[in-house]
Amino acid sequence: MSTSTAPQWSGPGIMQSFISLKPGTKLSQETLEKWFEEEYIPAILDTGIVTSAVTWKAADPEYKHQGMVIYKVPDLTPVKEGKLKDDAVSRKSSLFPTDGPVDDFIEFESRILSLNQYFEVEKQPEATKIIYAALQPAPGGEADLDAWYREEHNEQMSKEPGYKRTTRFRQLLHMRNDGKTPSGLDFVAIHEFGEGNKLGKVAGPLDPITDWTKRCMSESQAIDVAVFTKVKSFGKAAEA
Repeated sequence: MSTSTAPQWSGPGIMQSFISLKPGTKLSQETLEKWFEEEYIPAILDTGIVTSAVTWKAADPEYKHQGMVIYKVPDLTPVKEGKLKDDAVSRKSSLFPTDGPVDDFIEFESRILSLNQYFEVEKQPEATKIIYAALQPAPGGEADLDAWYREEHNEQMSKEPGYKRTTRFRQLLHMRNDGKTPSGLDFVAIHEFGEGNKLGKVAGPLDPITDWTKRCMSESQAIDVAVFTKVKSFGKAAEA
């Protein structure tokens, strides 16, 4: 039997961001990446609140979010307390064309999520590719979605070539700086893969497509699925 409990602002989780340059910005992609890799990510790791970070690139050049960063957080409590605010981690840099923060040059959509499930058949190193799957079940469908993952889908996914593990999360906070309403998608699964994987540019359905899978997909209000390739690891992820 499975239960779906409310997410908590404590214990392990992740901060996840989609990032892209604003149209017409004076900041180059190269400079943005340099700032992330040499200034922002090292500073956020120095706080001790985040233990590792990984940058990802979408496998499909047509996918709406081409760049993603995932930060691992052993305990979300300091994040809730605001200990990653600008006074702790600056969003400004001498690399930028103006004195303004990075937000002046980029569009971002960020989530803070608490860990809901960790599924691993055997201990393995970090992944080189992932399937990012975000879903919003219909009201009242949370428990069925949780049971589907725990009782069927994770096991089925583990049979795929190169599979390593699945981590599942519940959304606590969703932010974006483009003025649009956050799109929801409260349930996020990250399926990790390594050597020998058969992932292409787009994540296709598993074979066979079970009746339970069909029901969960058809009853979901929104689904966002994409394949990402690792660009670079920082912190403990880089040491693994």
